[in-house]
Amino acid sequence: MKKNISVFILLILLASSFKYRSKAKEFDQPISTTGYASNATTTEKNVQPLDAVVDQMQRANLDKANGNSEAIKSLWSHTENVTIFDGGENQEFKGWKAVQAELEKISAGNPENYTYTFEKIASHQSDDQACVLQKEHYLLKTGKAVNLYATIVFRKENNTWKIVHRQENVLSSQDKSDESFK
Repeated sequence: MKKNISVFILLILLASSFKYRSKAKEFDQPISTTGYASNATTTEKNVQPLDAVVDQMQRANLDKANGNSEAIKSLWSHTENVTIFDGGENQEFKGWKAVQAELEKISAGNPENYTYTFEKIASHQSDDQACVLQKEHYLLKTGKAVNLYATIVFRKENNTWKIVHRQENVLSSQDKSDESFK
């Protein structure tokens, strides 16, 4: 099972990386790496642990599901090389302005309170990049459920972990058949 998950994560990362590199030429300017050090180490002082940032992201996802996008927006990098790939609507959002607008649109479209739960599948952290793969479950008051696979990529910027990419795909009925909604 762990081998299958590892292969799945690798395939997602490779596909995302290839798609991102092949589309990077669409930006008017070269991708900037200003704001984060590629030689960062995990022993640096004053670096918030990734686990703490992921916990903040989970609380911010609940806020977003309930109509408030401010917390999730604060966790994102505000550079032009951030992206969201929305598997449910097959859309891509590139650059901070587009990502910010999408986060606000999602929050504004949620006037009803959702229930939000998640299941962490896997994560990986290097010195200056990290990735989290999880299942996310949203339940409307009307009873409609939305279940997603989400891959979130973080980058260290100025000793702070920031989200630089999110890819989500809707879970198939087969993926959720043996799970109960929490």
